[in-house]
Amino acid sequence: MNLSPKQQEIVDAPNMYCYVIAGAGSGKTRTLTERIRKLLSEGKRGEKVLAITFSNKAANELKERLLQSYSNDQLQELVYVGTIHNFCMELVLQHGTTIGLSQDLHIFESAEDRLEIFKEALNCVPQLKQKCIKGGKFDSKSLRDLFESLSKAKRNFKFPADYAHKPNSQILYQEYNNLMLAQNAIDFDDILLYAYRILSEKESVARIYQRIYKHICVDEAQDLNRSQYEVIKALAGTSSGIFMVGDPSQAIYGFNGSSSQFMTYNFPKEYDARKFVLVENYRSSRTVIDAAKKIEPSFEMEGQLPILGECTINGFDNEESEALWIIEKLTALLEQGHPDIEGNNIELSQCAVLARNKYVFATLENLLLDKKIDYHLRASANQGINSESTIFKVFDLSLRLLMNPKDVLHFLELRRILGITSNSITSFPELQHNSLLGTVIGEQASSVLNAAWDTIQSLGSMFRFDRVLDCFQEYCNVENNFENDNERLLTLNDYSAWVDRWNTYIKNSSVDDRNLSNMMRSIALGVTNTSKEHGLTLSTVHMSKGLEFDVVFIMGLNEGTFPDYRVLNDSVQLDEEQHNMFVSITRSKRLCYLTFPSEKMMPWGAVKKQMPSRYLVQLGLVVD
Repeated sequence: MNLSPKQQEIVDAPNMYCYVIAGAGSGKTRTLTERIRKLLSEGKRGEKVLAITFSNKAANELKERLLQSYSNDQLQELVYVGTIHNFCMELVLQHGTTIGLSQDLHIFESAEDRLEIFKEALNCVPQLKQKCIKGGKFDSKSLRDLFESLSKAKRNFKFPADYAHKPNSQILYQEYNNLMLAQNAIDFDDILLYAYRILSEKESVARIYQRIYKHICVDEAQDLNRSQYEVIKALAGTSSGIFMVGDPSQAIYGFNGSSSQFMTYNFPKEYDARKFVLVENYRSSRTVIDAAKKIEPSFEMEGQLPILGECTINGFDNEESEALWIIEKLTALLEQGHPDIEGNNIELSQCAVLARNKYVFATLENLLLDKKIDYHLRASANQGINSESTIFKVFDLSLRLLMNPKDVLHFLELRRILGITSNSITSFPELQHNSLLGTVIGEQASSVLNAAWDTIQSLGSMFRFDRVLDCFQEYCNVENNFENDNERLLTLNDYSAWVDRWNTYIKNSSVDDRNLSNMMRSIALGVTNTSKEHGLTLSTVHMSKGLEFDVVFIMGLNEGTFPDYRVLNDSVQLDEEQHNMFVSITRSKRLCYLTFPSEKMMPWGAVKKQMPSRYLVQLGLVVD
């Protein structure tokens, strides 16, 4: 790759500890990739680089770049590329027994599943449970707030022993852990917590990792939280180098305990790390960069593109006229192109509409559907399995039970879905080849599920999950197996999603490591998530990070929506909200259109006047 002098200086830096403040469009991923290549070229036999990314998507992008220089087998020998949760899960599975954990742990990735366990734990602490009860039942907000306080404690590496001064909290924390472990289950926070315990309590294990991983490279380091930072420190010890790259102006996950301070303050203070700054930008047009600098005045820039581009503010009477204008503008760009975009032609895939939250898209989505404009929505980082059809909901739950017989939670969920009230079915094996299943779900569906279960249990050491999926293929192709076309469509979509998961799992695993537990953990960690992105992208701001488009619309720019009304009295969160706006604008490479309605129709029928966002005022909007 052709690097700028500053990028080359970073790649060649001899320092053991470095961090790079890399502005939007400054070639951060390119620099990180070349730094890894440089470290590999200088490494000794048996040494590896650990490359920690913020998302599975970023990990795949980094792998693709490195595969230009190495074969897949070489890459696996030289580098581990993945999220910190993926890496730490492997560490816990390999060494968890050293701190008393089961050898076969499973992730409860669903927030709803974890809340069910939490509610059960609350039975041991009546005083705290009572605070979550309103009108004789659990109050959703109170329950989630209390659960979030437990999650926050784990992210800050607090253990039950740390709550000796709060006996009720200590009992709740311990009981939740016990209930999870009784089902061989852990949650996402536990992965880092247990990894840290292993590394800090078992010095011999830590030394193994420090001998292998002589360099740790961290992408998007502005989004580290305390638990992630402490795990990285424990992995590095005093013998492994650390290289961090990130942009404090794009730190937008403070609600999850993340802070750019770990990269910009803690790391340089504790390691005397050398600082580099990348301020080149060869991605965005001049008008987009000028707008970004008004939102983040500290955003420094060099090497600006000569392309002018567009960044305009557009106000409308209401949400309908706002959405209609976006459709009309988008259609005109698709038909006529734009001189500031290469080739003058514009495709839907080059365009995106961003908003602070997914509800802002409601009117626009209706119009897109009416006009048959292809689009997809990126609104959640939801991982794991989310089947829609009954037969695949049963199949998904059964896989959890086949790999983890101690999983009481999902067995009860399976009974609920099937409507089983009989006490004669007390375990999953009792359901297999039971005539009751055919009565509940239909003989054909029952036959297919039993065939799939039998196939799984007969696979042996060769984990050929494609043979299991073959059981469903013929079923999906027979019209008479379904009550209507909608049911058939849901089932076929679920089947296709499983085929995609399996194919992605094959790409990201070696033959010797494949088994049901490993595959299900990969699914829970999002490793097998497949991109079904097509047409126009609609994305919340938090889900747009790392993406770039030639044309970006940012809609719903009203005070109280963006910035969100919940942060207006919190200076720290308000700073982060400003970062959100900066991130939104810098997703655009060429054209950026900012829109807002002057009034909104509330769900209860009232029309409410709206003020334009303060960010539009920063950008030059004159408000009467």
